[in-house]
Amino acid sequence: MHYLYPEKLKVGDTIGLVTPSSPMMTGRLELGISYLERNGYKAKVGAHVHDTNRFMAGLDEDRAKDIMDFFLDPSVKAIMATGGGYSSQRILPLLDYDVIRKNPKWVIGFSDTTALQLGILSRAGIASCTGFTFRDLEENPLDSLIEKTLKSCLLGEAYQIEEGVPIIPGIVEGPLVGGNLGSLMALIGTPFQPNFKESILLIEEVWSEPYKIDSMFSQLELAGIFKQIKGLIFGQFERCAAEHFPERDGTSDDIINEWSERIGVPCIKEFPYGHRNRRCVLPIGKKVKLDAERAILYIF
Repeated sequence: MHYLYPEKLKVGDTIGLVTPSSPMMTGRLELGISYLERNGYKAKVGAHVHDTNRFMAGLDEDRAKDIMDFFLDPSVKAIMATGGGYSSQRILPLLDYDVIRKNPKWVIGFSDTTALQLGILSRAGIASCTGFTFRDLEENPLDSLIEKTLKSCLLGEAYQIEEGVPIIPGIVEGPLVGGNLGSLMALIGTPFQPNFKESILLIEEVWSEPYKIDSMFSQLELAGIFKQIKGLIFGQFERCAAEHFPERDGTSDDIINEWSERIGVPCIKEFPYGHRNRRCVLPIGKKVKLDAERAILYIF
């Protein structure tokens, strides 16, 4: 599968800021704009970034409009989600994928933004950058791995990550597909489900007990997805301990180890991508090579 890669960002380019998921947290917009400006970019704020509607950053139609306005704005070269949370999948039916395909731009975000990014990958065939939101800027200084890989991703540079624990050895190449597990699962069986054929699947999760992680893996197996992938990268599974029956239920690592053997493709775990202060930014949809014997991910 060949996906479109947006143009590399240049110093002086404008980045459009949106809140496609949960409401903006106080102070984060200012942190984000300051960071972008220090790095030579201009920021353009979406009309509805401060909206609220329960756990959502405003009405579905308004969140979608901010995104479409920036895809249509020739002065905006990339679109950045200020934070994650919940509900970005609700706006997918409201986007114009023909317009998006004709105006490819990097969409940058993390966590719940996975649903938005995979929906765009599925319907418009455009790669995106996962692994950064303005929440990360509350750590001062910003984690060096996030900063280094974010710049490499947006500038279209080749880079590699030499971290993780090998499980199933092997070397495979393919487009990187995935992100947050729960957000990915929200798209399974919908018109916005991405193409997993011959891909390298990347998954991380937060706030899910082992039985729930096992259930999601089982659904992916029943949907035939594990038979399609060439490689598998387990990121960090943060705050995923068994809450009610810890001695009986085991750990998320137990689930990962069992399913790795069951799936049987080259695989690593404990890769630095997840809901921790340190992680890497990665291009969803771009061709990568996984050396699962040495735990190295090459981004071309």
